[in-house]
Amino acid sequence: MNTSDKRKSIAAIAEKCGVSPMTVSRALRNSSAVKSETKEKILAAAEAFGYSGPLKSGRPAASDGKTRAFVEIIIGSSGKNLAMFYSELLTSIEQELSIHGYDCVIRTCGNDYAQFVSLRESIKNSRAAASMIFGDFEPEKLKALLLIAPDAILLDNPGGPFIGTPYNSISFDNAEAAFSAVSHLAETGRKKIVLIKGFPEHYFSSEMEEGYKKALTAFGIKFDEKLILESDFSADGAFEKLNSFLGKNISFDAVFTNDEMACGVYRALARHKFSIPQDVAICGCDGLPVGEQLTPRLSTVKLDYAQLGPIAVEWFLKNIGKRISCPCRLKLFPKLIIRESSSIY
Repeated sequence: MNTSDKRKSIAAIAEKCGVSPMTVSRALRNSSAVKSETKEKILAAAEAFGYSGPLKSGRPAASDGKTRAFVEIIIGSSGKNLAMFYSELLTSIEQELSIHGYDCVIRTCGNDYAQFVSLRESIKNSRAAASMIFGDFEPEKLKALLLIAPDAILLDNPGGPFIGTPYNSISFDNAEAAFSAVSHLAETGRKKIVLIKGFPEHYFSSEMEEGYKKALTAFGIKFDEKLILESDFSADGAFEKLNSFLGKNISFDAVFTNDEMACGVYRALARHKFSIPQDVAICGCDGLPVGEQLTPRLSTVKLDYAQLGPIAVEWFLKNIGKRISCPCRLKLFPKLIIRESSSIY
């Protein structure tokens, strides 16, 4: 599209919407100076016209030297499979920030100490409007990051007393998720329910066990420590643990774990010729898309990452530039989704 065609397109959109070409140009640049309802009208007209902008290579030179404000997303990548768990959360955060005129900068850190030192220095020198932290960090490293960025908000992580200073967090009620899943399994008549959790020191593992024990008590089922297996949150790890457990001839009729580890549970049960759910019922936790691809489809407790992102951005927008006198502690309620893996037979 040459300059003349671009001007004609903008003029046509302006005429269609009853606004000036300048307003159209601003709306197409996602300017906050244009009212949201006007912007929506202009974008709808631009889409109808098939307008995709000028076919000119390169970016315009900055005229005033100013850079667009940004929020940094700090991810600990040493634990969970980032693509599996956090792609939906990252997408929702980036899209929500973009609507409000903010860019999104992603910083990741694994177990390597030198990488952590580099991350720490980057955050110290950052001009970010805010920081959001999620993923897996060792307690001391997370504490160090929050000392540098005390106004940061933890996502999908409830934190804990080890932090030692006030902090903000928006997470899921994982104990309630476990209670909901195990209660469902008990309601279908299962009495010997195996819990496969992750690393024992991980907050998700402790919250899973808390909800698991609470549900057993509620249904009058005696707690049996032999039915709790510790893994590493991976499908392969869960497969190895359950495969070994099956060799001990301990009776059980259900398994509660997270969705990724449930994939390993399916493999182990298939190897030992167990039928799902006739012999063993399974309920996962997280609500990952992989659950719908398993046969039979996996019952699960959905933790809505697409909901978490916009809530986090909303909190940031309400509190930007403010001194937080009362730290945010918000837990989102999970939703039980019953599928064929825990049906009553």
